[in-house]
Amino acid sequence: MPFVPPSEELIRQQFPRIEKLTLLDKGGFKAVYRAEIGKKIEAFKLVQIPRAESSNDVEAFRREMVGRVRREVEALGKCSVPEIVKLGGIKATDVQIDGFDYVGYSEEFLEGKDLWKLLTSGMQKPSEKELRSLFVSLLKSIKELWGHGYVHRDIKPLNVMKLESKDRSFVLLDLGIAYSIRETALTFNPAERIVATYRYLAPEMMTFGFRESLDYRTDLYTAAMTVFEYGAQQHPLAEDRDDMMRTISRALHQPSKPLRKLRPDLSPNFCYIVDQMLKKKPALRPSNLDTLISRLRSDS
Repeated sequence: MPFVPPSEELIRQQFPRIEKLTLLDKGGFKAVYRAEIGKKIEAFKLVQIPRAESSNDVEAFRREMVGRVRREVEALGKCSVPEIVKLGGIKATDVQIDGFDYVGYSEEFLEGKDLWKLLTSGMQKPSEKELRSLFVSLLKSIKELWGHGYVHRDIKPLNVMKLESKDRSFVLLDLGIAYSIRETALTFNPAERIVATYRYLAPEMMTFGFRESLDYRTDLYTAAMTVFEYGAQQHPLAEDRDDMMRTISRALHQPSKPLRKLRPDLSPNFCYIVDQMLKKKPALRPSNLDTLISRLRSDS
């Protein structure tokens, strides 16, 4: 049964600081709203926690969902760079509405569009300057997250917002499936379930026991995929007609398309960096974040 958010009136009863709500998006077990809180506009997120009833698996999934919301809020609270979305004024709060359990919290409201909306809108291909800015923003986000022991695991066009600001052009969103190397894994049945969007899975995440060696190089791969797709308006591996298994097979066995073949106007140096980050083996990807950021900021 698809998730149906509770009425805005019932939500405001549980969160009296919210004066007005406008639904922006919903999917899975989560709804996102534009919220007026005092004199500020924030993005309010409401996550439904499934009922446990009698199934051990449902109870485990319930604990996982609560844990993921808590981890996301905790991770965002630790991050301070402008390239990552910031928490808002409503802390993670457990509530019950119409017999269902929810966790609600708020983030800053960002005026802009995510890269997926731009890609599907028939936009002109971005300049190399813009692509370099995007890549630097993602690398700075990855560096910040890794400094606190987190791997985002779900960098993709849908989770990157483009803002109309020279000082803050791109912002990374949604740490809902972030992995912490310092805490217990949250996935209740990791042997049977892949936690990420299959079109943006790094090859190492499809191998048994990958959590033992997971690090920020996985995020480097998905950041490069995002830059590639935004720049070329074409996924480096997946085809629209592919199903999940075909896409995963391509990620495991097929080399990515060379970026310069699709964007010959881009410099060889920039395309080389993107292509190298899409290597199948993490050890073959350039991994010195400071050096990568410096190279991307260079005009050479």
